[in-house]
Amino acid sequence: MSHRITLRRGRKAAAATLIAAAAAVALTACEGGKADAGASPAGSVRTDDRSPAKDSPEAPTSQDGSAKGQGTTPAQNISSGRNGGNNSGNGGGSTRCTTDTLQAGWGGGRPDMHSDAQQTATVRLKNTGSRTCTLGGFPGVQIKGKDGGTLDLPRSAKKPVTLQLKPGAHASFTMALLPSVNGDDKKVEPGTVLITPPNEKKNFTLKWPYGGAILDQSGATHPGTYVNPIAVG
Repeated sequence: MSHRITLRRGRKAAAATLIAAAAAVALTACEGGKADAGASPAGSVRTDDRSPAKDSPEAPTSQDGSAKGQGTTPAQNISSGRNGGNNSGNGGGSTRCTTDTLQAGWGGGRPDMHSDAQQTATVRLKNTGSRTCTLGGFPGVQIKGKDGGTLDLPRSAKKPVTLQLKPGAHASFTMALLPSVNGDDKKVEPGTVLITPPNEKKNFTLKWPYGGAILDQSGATHPGTYVNPIAVG
């Protein structure tokens, strides 16, 4: 008799244990369903709909993220390049482009010298040497008039860069020109243009092929005729 009572008690205890275990499992599952909605399941990738700003006006966009020298950036390998007027830079050990290793000529496009609007003329510089050289900054430009007068072009506010000019490659720069269309203007009728590469004393002489006259604004605070720094091309 006592053996049967003990057996019944053991079965009741086992049943109670199973019920308690089942309740614990159910409780755990319910709590797991209340996980933070912001948390990502394991193995998933969260995407933030607040995409980072691109090309923000406040963010600097210089090629190395910082300004160096007098407005120059480190030399770039772009098949063309060079050190600048008072802005020099060594491009990874390459030598500076000189007048003797460069060839100058007029580039594409033709300024309308009979217009009263600002025009653009382009000069191209080719590396005729056998080695890569650095090139950048502002060239010296003097326009010599047919009557003997001269016009030295001031520099623009653009920042120059230093380029790597490989043999046979080109760089270029532009000149902004303000033609003279009134008879009583103070002006210069170009005959030739002297181009002095940055950091050089020797110059090129190019014959002016566009005719017309340029308004002489010597001493003006914001002249319409000026030279831009050397760039790729």
